[in-house]
Amino acid sequence: MCDRIGEVLSLYGLENAKATLLRHNENCTYRIDCREQSFCLRLKTPVSGFNLAVLGGDQEMLLRSELGLISTLGEQTDIPVQKPVKSLSGDVVERLSDGTLVSLLSWMEGVPFDTIKHTEQMLVSAGQTLAKLRNAVEANPILSSFARFSYDQKLVESLKVNAEQGAEYLPEKAIRSIIKALDTMSCIMNEMDKSEETLIAHADPGFGNMIWTSEKVGLIDWSLTGYAHSYMDLGGLMGATSDREEQRLLLKGWESIRGKINRRYLDAYFSLSVLLFVCCQYTRANEWIDWFPAALERWQETIFDPLSSGCLTPCVL
Repeated sequence: MCDRIGEVLSLYGLENAKATLLRHNENCTYRIDCREQSFCLRLKTPVSGFNLAVLGGDQEMLLRSELGLISTLGEQTDIPVQKPVKSLSGDVVERLSDGTLVSLLSWMEGVPFDTIKHTEQMLVSAGQTLAKLRNAVEANPILSSFARFSYDQKLVESLKVNAEQGAEYLPEKAIRSIIKALDTMSCIMNEMDKSEETLIAHADPGFGNMIWTSEKVGLIDWSLTGYAHSYMDLGGLMGATSDREEQRLLLKGWESIRGKINRRYLDAYFSLSVLLFVCCQYTRANEWIDWFPAALERWQETIFDPLSSGCLTPCVL
């Protein structure tokens, strides 16, 4: 076991525990098994090339607000979420000797969506869960009192700057396509500002962040949570699968709670989920040489260019 994990476990009084690495993206995430209990441990060490600077904010403040948000969601909604676990010092956030921020969460029992075959019930329930989250934050101002990221026009401008600086990794044609799509995204945000508020959204509703509990869909990994229009989570949800029937069932669940969608807004926020991925991680292109160039060209043709030209996105529904 590495020294850092040993230091973390001592802070929480977890002796003779087993640590299993689960994934490394914006956090380094482990499953901790100790004395017939399981926990989720997160170290705030983004994988190399995952640049979250564009989102801004103080990391400790953001971590504390994330934990406060999920605690409040657990208390005031029926959406399954994890619970923050206090260290021996009584705090929910600790800092290791090397400065790394850490947090420990309860383990959510169930099966991750990205490891199983999806039934209609599961997919409809996933759409309903994200729709219920939006309803909850609209009805409860407390849920929008936490310091989180903002997925707004200012962020879009920052993404444009990132794209313009990407000539070492991105073809010029792709950069132009990305910037035009981002300009269109900003215009759509301006339009949406007239009809709805930007409120808390999960902002990363991929299947890896959904747990099927056999009755409900639980949501994990709220670290990218931020203020956004209602279509932020729906757009991300459409990006969780390329299967059209699965997309339709996810949408069915959403619309059963929120009503008929605006297809233009859906396409815009689906596009934003891909634009965020590219603009925040393109420096990893050399690691992804076996798939990224072809994917980027495909996204340009089927997502970025259709959005900026006012056409439907062909890879959704």
